[in-house]
Amino acid sequence: MKFLKFLFILSLTCVSLLAQGTKKIALTFDDGPKAKITEEILEVLKENDAKATFFILGSNGKRYPKILEKIHEDGHQLANHSYNHPNLRKIPLAEVKKELESTNKIITDVTGEKVVYFRPPYGSLGQVRKEEVKKQLGMESVMWNICPKDWEKKSDTDYIAKFLIENSKDNGIVLLHDHSKTAKALKIAIPQLKSQGFEFVTVEELNKSKK
Repeated sequence: MKFLKFLFILSLTCVSLLAQGTKKIALTFDDGPKAKITEEILEVLKENDAKATFFILGSNGKRYPKILEKIHEDGHQLANHSYNHPNLRKIPLAEVKKELESTNKIITDVTGEKVVYFRPPYGSLGQVRKEEVKKQLGMESVMWNICPKDWEKKSDTDYIAKFLIENSKDNGIVLLHDHSKTAKALKIAIPQLKSQGFEFVTVEELNKSKK
């Protein structure tokens, strides 16, 4: 009887572990690449066998093409965050297209692939503009549902790490930036989240897993 009880508990544990293994989360980084800092983030991701998506600024990508190559070589996804970080909702459509297309070219020159995803600066886009971009450029906007506000001064390494550990969820998309404190926070948070059954994937992989 005790043995049967043991087997029952063991089976529940296995089911629980399998369920945990299905949890997927996408780390996303805006505004890079940045010298040294982006490379610091890449090192943390590599140490933890974690994949991520980098929404780059074309102006920074043009300045640091070698870092873009490193992001791609490490198996991460490159996506578009505009060229100069304007509010895409407040400029003419022609300028929006120029911002996105010029950045797409920089990314495609590295990956050889069409750029599908973009994130509007400040998360500002609007439904009409969103549909215009999709129709004319075939691009999908990507927002987020987890945000530790790592750009704020009060959000130090410990706060960011604690926020991620406590607020991560299945199918989550995390908004982060290329900051050194963020890299340090990830060094704490990623192992903890992996022990909870999270798998770190790109935005593309996350979307495919939902289909």
